[in-house]
Amino acid sequence: MTRNLNPRRATLGALAAVLLLGAATLPARAQDELILLETARATTYVNGGVSKEEEAHMRKIAKDWPLRMIFSERKDNEFVADVNLFVTDHRGAPVLTLNNTGPMTYAMLSAGKYRITATFHGITESREVTLDGKQGKDVYFHWKGKPKLDPWDGKPVGGKQVPG
Repeated sequence: MTRNLNPRRATLGALAAVLLLGAATLPARAQDELILLETARATTYVNGGVSKEEEAHMRKIAKDWPLRMIFSERKDNEFVADVNLFVTDHRGAPVLTLNNTGPMTYAMLSAGKYRITATFHGITESREVTLDGKQGKDVYFHWKGKPKLDPWDGKPVGGKQVPG
């Protein structure tokens, strides 16, 4: 049996096949572009200052870091090193999340506005800082002492947990 194909119909069929093939690759291409747009950011940081030698080293390199955070407690300003740290940019996107950090933590961040949230023994404090890209900023967190503990479970009463 011989079939007569209409040239116009054959052209439309070929065109439809090309469009369908092109549409099939569209999600993959869009997905690849999405992956390229969402680049992972890593924040370089240094943490130390527990010993006198570390403290001296941290003070020596401080000028090279845009954001310098120092954590202490009580009247004697004793350094603390069990701080949970959460830093976000002006949009609220996390740029640095660290657990058990301190007493001195420096971060390499670009110019912009940031919110720093630090939790020590269940007590959370926050600071906002603007980095100008020219001079570094020192941000101090000081806790007055240990919080009141719940008699039932021994955990600190109050205080918001750091996300992450």
